[in-house]
Amino acid sequence: MGFIIILAILAIGFWLLWISWSEEQQKNTSAPPSSDYESSENNRTYDNLSTVPISTELLVEKPPVEPPQISEVQSQSSERAFSEEKMKEINSKGYELYKQAVSQPSTEAFLKAGLAYDHSYSSFWGDNVFGGVDYQSFLTSLGVSSIGEAGAKQMIETAQESLVISCEFYIEALSTNPEHYWSNLHLATALAASLQVDAALPYWRKSLQLNQPDTSQALLGDSMGFDHRSIAVKEIIYRLGLGGLPQSFSSAYQQQKAIASKKLRSSPYLVNNIHGLGN
Repeated sequence: MGFIIILAILAIGFWLLWISWSEEQQKNTSAPPSSDYESSENNRTYDNLSTVPISTELLVEKPPVEPPQISEVQSQSSERAFSEEKMKEINSKGYELYKQAVSQPSTEAFLKAGLAYDHSYSSFWGDNVFGGVDYQSFLTSLGVSSIGEAGAKQMIETAQESLVISCEFYIEALSTNPEHYWSNLHLATALAASLQVDAALPYWRKSLQLNQPDTSQALLGDSMGFDHRSIAVKEIIYRLGLGGLPQSFSSAYQQQKAIASKKLRSSPYLVNNIHGLGN
């Protein structure tokens, strides 16, 4: 009898130990990520991303600078660079989104229309769309040869016109909500792609105020490389006080900027609503 009692006591003891072990395991599996992971993320370096360091400490010290206010009166269609027929010819899908935005105006609707026209993240944008004359280089970068020089010229012309329209729609989106992050960011990147440093600065600043982490990554990504767009963004980073050095602008850069400025300034709507355009 005594032997049975001893076995029962041992069984209860093992049972209590098992319960305690199970509770400990449950705590460990439901705990948040360890500090080792967080530390490795915070200390991770981006050696292969860019030669331009971005100081996040200076971001919070920068006084807020608002983009220029957009007048309701200046949003008339007569102020736009192209007729509706031309807009439809350039991009029928974008035109349909534009018509939807006009019928039911909203920030998101105009942003979608702008994105449909926006080619500023195409791989050939930086040194070909505003290159002006070197169509063979343009064809080579696209891996296309069958369309010929005339076809390449037409593609460049369409991309330039699309940029103007997309910027108009981003401005239209901001007229309904100046605090909209994505409209500020996409206008900033489109202006930087067209080498409009002065014009782009207020929208980069506003984007940093609205969403510092994502905007910092966008600046970092756009500054990678040595094409003219990257040079423009490195200059923007420097002027924002985020690090880097002032850039030197070659005659080829100035030529591209002049072509882009002429295209953008063909829109009275952009001239009236974006300060520093063409400077």
